[in-house]
Amino acid sequence: MIIIKNNILVLSLSLLFSQNDTTFIRDYYQYDLRDYGSIEIDLNFGLGELEIGSYHKPKTISGIIEYNPDHTETDVDFSSSGNKAFLSIKGKSGDKFECCDNGFTFNDFDLGDEFHNYMDFDLAKGIPTELELDFGLGEANINLTDLSLSYFELDCGLSDVKLEMDRSNKITCERVSISSGLGDFNGYGLGNLNSQKFNLDVGLGAATVDLRGEFDEDMDLSIDVGLGALELILPENVNIKLRVDHSFLSSVDVDGLMSEGRNKYVSKDWDENRPTITGDISVGIGSVDIEVD
Repeated sequence: MIIIKNNILVLSLSLLFSQNDTTFIRDYYQYDLRDYGSIEIDLNFGLGELEIGSYHKPKTISGIIEYNPDHTETDVDFSSSGNKAFLSIKGKSGDKFECCDNGFTFNDFDLGDEFHNYMDFDLAKGIPTELELDFGLGEANINLTDLSLSYFELDCGLSDVKLEMDRSNKITCERVSISSGLGDFNGYGLGNLNSQKFNLDVGLGAATVDLRGEFDEDMDLSIDVGLGALELILPENVNIKLRVDHSFLSSVDVDGLMSEGRNKYVSKDWDENRPTITGDISVGIGSVDIEVD
């Protein structure tokens, strides 16, 4: 199906295919954003496998969704207001899998061979993008390299998530907010997001956060670790000033910074000509390992 709406080309095509004697649906989507100045994307993925990357055409979004209609369905909605486009992708579960506002509930949870839910979207890299991702349970591989992110929010839920940013963000990202739930979160090159504010919340799971990258601006870093474990890698090419609050039940190790007492740490070779990371880290009964590399 090809739709032209508000000067935007929307291509949607559905195909049936079989796997292990079960019928699945594969939906194709493509959006031409040449007439828009920015886009806001809200993606809610309940259960399954997700891939996010950048498309080779700078003003085009291309995506595939594969699913078993007996178990899941996905609502995809495009709209616009003035010069701004909006894309909403929301996954829904059938009777076997229920999704609620507070996360996933399990009712006789057994995926089995008949369950298949896969989403792969390549986003437009030539347009300022506000990106919000919310996961339930599954696996996600997200590569933000070459995207122009003005805002980024990620809620990992119970998923295992790998997040990469291999080159510097083309624009300044006003805010980054990442919440890691019960699964594993691994983020690499996140300093390349070029963010003014970076918030990280680690719940019960394990997280590795690599903030190395190219810094054009100062960053305010706020981290809260509850029962989880965090490995934090900070770059050498910036000034660093941290305050780490923790209890006697928590474990904190800091390597590569100079202690100023009272849980305060600073760079050993401070240079006023470099950007500065100012961090406030709070640790409950979890563990935090910090190194400068």
